[in-house]
Amino acid sequence: MKKWMRDIFLIILPVLILLISGSCFGSSGNSPGTSGIPTTTGNPSVSNGHQIYNTSTSASGNPITYSGGPGMMMQTGLACVTCHGPQGVGGTTTFMMQRFDVPNITWPVLSSTSNYTPSYTEDTVKRAITQGIDSEGSPLEYLMPRWQMSPNDLNDLVAFIKTLR
Repeated sequence: MKKWMRDIFLIILPVLILLISGSCFGSSGNSPGTSGIPTTTGNPSVSNGHQIYNTSTSASGNPITYSGGPGMMMQTGLACVTCHGPQGVGGTTTFMMQRFDVPNITWPVLSSTSNYTPSYTEDTVKRAITQGIDSEGSPLEYLMPRWQMSPNDLNDLVAFIKTLR
């Protein structure tokens, strides 16, 4: 078998297995949805951030794109909620038949020095989302996508994350 054919086969086979199994992401307690999500009515910024978190689409209808992360190979409907869950508490997510621990991104956890030293600030959360760099300046796990969005959408997403408790 030619090398390029083997390489394509090795890429396509896991994708086919996942499609046949019915989903590419399985989780314990992290299924997308709206139960337990903070109320966002009355604040357009938080509402837009909520939409971005759950759908990776801004209120303006623009898709929020990313590079890297688990959905890159399949370009599935990846959004923050896919891994971090509707309340941002993380947990265990399965991708490509491997289980991964996903961090809790509720604001009290991110901003606590007992969880992170230094604790996350709005600016370091933005850096984690867009560059995959943690509060100490180290790279996050390769599974964390690097999201591309406008500064306003990024501000709105952080405003929503700050409501997660």
